[in-house]
Amino acid sequence: MRWEDLKGVLVDRSRAVGDLLRVSSAGQEVPGSDWSPPEIGAHLVSLPRRYMRMMDRPEPFPESLSAVNEAEMRAVGCSDLDQLADMLVSDVDDLVTRLGDDGSRPVPFFGMKHTAEAVGAVMLGELLLHGLDLARALRRPWVIGRDEAIAVLGGLLPAVGYSVDPEVAWRAAGTYHLRIRHGHDWTIEVRDGAATVQKGHPERADLHISADPLAFLLVGYGRASRWRSLLTGRMLGWGRHPLLVAHFSKLFRET
Repeated sequence: MRWEDLKGVLVDRSRAVGDLLRVSSAGQEVPGSDWSPPEIGAHLVSLPRRYMRMMDRPEPFPESLSAVNEAEMRAVGCSDLDQLADMLVSDVDDLVTRLGDDGSRPVPFFGMKHTAEAVGAVMLGELLLHGLDLARALRRPWVIGRDEAIAVLGGLLPAVGYSVDPEVAWRAAGTYHLRIRHGHDWTIEVRDGAATVQKGHPERADLHISADPLAFLLVGYGRASRWRSLLTGRMLGWGRHPLLVAHFSKLFRET
């Protein structure tokens, strides 16, 4: 997806999530989430503000992202769903403007140099997945397109090294080749309790993974069953060390 198209999708999806917030109720249960609709709205509003703040003042990845999320949700200071919807649409518009027209422009993202397009893709992922949560609670359709999933993974994968579980990484040492169907190849090197991710096909891999982009995204975010995706062929793993599949599935976590 071109950056110009991705910007339009970001704006459209922010409005669609805003519409879901407006018809939700404050005390509504959201299946699979610990957050209520107002908390989801506050979290989503906090994110473009965070990303724009980091453009001016780069900051390291926090020891606990969960704790930072909770603090920034409280800082939004609003629980009215209509107001949160308005704020989300306005703040995403501001983020798109700040990111600019050059998608390849370097942009600070926590402790790394990302690009404007990649930061936009990360924000899109948040809108898509939390929009899915709200839609499921409301029993409304919410379709995530293949190109959207590929774009989100393009922003997320270079940054997932921050969310590696070191204990799992020591057991998961190896070279992984991740093939996102209809998308890109990725090389994930796991060494010494850490992981690095680069676009491209490795010369040699201990494990090859072929994944449907939407299945990989939903499994990675805990919105779909890993075993169902494996059994239906939406995710496949093979190679010299096939038992690494079990470790890889537990490698990344929210800290």
